[in-house]
Amino acid sequence: MIDDISEVKYFDSFVGAYENNELIGVVGFDADLDDSSVEIWGPFIVPDNWYIVFDLWKKMINLLPDEIDSLEMFPNLKNIRVCQLAKNLSFKKYSDETILIFQRKNSHELKNVSIEELTPEYYLMMKQLHDKAFPGTYYSGQQIINRIDDHRKVFMIINKGIFCGYIYVEAEPEFGEANIDFFAVEKSERGNGIGGQLLTGALKWLFTFKNIESIRLCVNSTNSSAINLYKKIGFQHLHDLIVFTKKL
Repeated sequence: MIDDISEVKYFDSFVGAYENNELIGVVGFDADLDDSSVEIWGPFIVPDNWYIVFDLWKKMINLLPDEIDSLEMFPNLKNIRVCQLAKNLSFKKYSDETILIFQRKNSHELKNVSIEELTPEYYLMMKQLHDKAFPGTYYSGQQIINRIDDHRKVFMIINKGIFCGYIYVEAEPEFGEANIDFFAVEKSERGNGIGGQLLTGALKWLFTFKNIESIRLCVNSTNSSAINLYKKIGFQHLHDLIVFTKKL
């Protein structure tokens, strides 16, 4: 967390509650100053001490930078207390999300597929497909291309000179983590197994990093076709989350 939370340092964005010098509760935020938003982490509170939650919350809110105008919370559906807290604090439910996981121990079951790294001649096609599939998302097609390096890759499938689809993934081997951020298939190529090939090829590349033991991804719970595709590749259901948002 100390390494990961950078725009407002961890020590300036988290609040703790103590009882007899023992930590009994924590809540904090991860700020995105460009987007004027924060993601709430917690509250995490020792059982039977939930009564401190509003004092913790008020203390944390006072730490928010002036430019922040929206809050986001992502509690597990089973975390009834935090889900109720979000409602009590006038957050609005934005969406339901499903977390899926693929374990390294199952990587030997991945089929051999043929995908290739994105090359400059296909930049324009990738940008057009991405920006059409994900309008207004956190990375534009050009931003993704600008991020490409040894640990961030865009893979594509070309069939008879036709750009069929792409997938963008990020490996963080120093933390043993990886993300499948975006992938999309041209409408004319859907139903031909392109999505499965892109996912399979990306997974095989990510598992070349020895420190990565599992890969998780988040998908809207209403997107049954995507969830079914992930499960077909070998992902397993892990968690259900609720996304709450609030404007300040």
